[in-house]
Amino acid sequence: MAYTINGFMTIQQAKIKWLGLQIVAERDRLIPSALLQQYMNEFVTSNYYDEWIGLPQERIMLIAMATMQHETVQRLQKVQEAYWILSHGYVTLPAEVMSFFGKTFCQRKTRVQQYTMDVADSRIASFLSSKVKEKHIRIPDCFMEQVKACGSWSLFEAEQVERTLGCSLGDFNSERFPHAADGSFITYKKVSAVGLMKQLLSSEGIIVHFYNIKRQEKAALSSYIQLPNVMQKTELARTCTILVPLLNSIESIWGHTLRIEVAEWDTAIVDQNIGLHSEKAILFIEDVAAQMNGYLETSSRQSGMQRPLRKAAAVMHRSICQATKQQQVAMIDQLIAEQRHTDQGGSVTLEKSSTIETAELLQLLMKAWSGGIPEVRLI
Repeated sequence: MAYTINGFMTIQQAKIKWLGLQIVAERDRLIPSALLQQYMNEFVTSNYYDEWIGLPQERIMLIAMATMQHETVQRLQKVQEAYWILSHGYVTLPAEVMSFFGKTFCQRKTRVQQYTMDVADSRIASFLSSKVKEKHIRIPDCFMEQVKACGSWSLFEAEQVERTLGCSLGDFNSERFPHAADGSFITYKKVSAVGLMKQLLSSEGIIVHFYNIKRQEKAALSSYIQLPNVMQKTELARTCTILVPLLNSIESIWGHTLRIEVAEWDTAIVDQNIGLHSEKAILFIEDVAAQMNGYLETSSRQSGMQRPLRKAAAVMHRSICQATKQQQVAMIDQLIAEQRHTDQGGSVTLEKSSTIETAELLQLLMKAWSGGIPEVRLI
């Protein structure tokens, strides 16, 4: 028995040593500087003196090994493939996944807290005028419908709603708002929906999150395909083929849902020498999205998945200096085009400038909402 155990340990050690030899330290150069700093601060092993004692590529290999730990067929090959797409920067995983599968010896401090408030919260006016740099505002469809109809909106005390109804203000809005607003059992204040929206549009650092019950059910963290990196190396098919079993393994161990999103569409379009706001850009999106969906569906069938594939596209922080209203309309149209191939939309950035009036900015925001875009950044 001792010989068997020792033999087993020898085999395992040999496999680990072999995987260690597959690490390519030079691939740290492929990681964007901002992401590299995040890796170093949050995921790379450090000692009690807060000194780094590891490298990003080592951490990426450990994450690849951890995600594939329960694979029984061609495990080493699957680990190597997972390391390949992660180390080349073809796919980036959410910070929550990185932390779960690659905990550090000594955790460093996490970055600035996210401040979020529901648009029905009675403290919304003071929140909008605060010095918080990024103000995340949750907006239900019923508020946008009131803005569209030039109707009124009710503001509630979040604590009273939670104490009286036993639910958060967000849940209360999406499911019980019409009845509670008409009833007399809870205190509320009526304001102009358009007036509140104008106050929101004039504030700084606003990030709008549109939501409804359907979107909340689909909410999940995203595993991003970094499209420019993949397109430059013509590795779209291979990346999609590896990504499906990788996400399957992550979900089976982690227990949470992940969705596939595409980052940096705008950069990929420019790399193809295509005008960012041209008709060719939309045709490029349609073509590449169709290719990706085909590869993902093929890999899904081969891996024997019994659940529908989650596909989503995102345009992250797209902005042009002093963009005109027409250019921003084109940005929204592009994102809507991407969503034809998805089950959940992405994010678009609208720029407030001297050439765009508040009423025009409101029209753009309404267009994004009606087009199903769940997040809008106003800069």
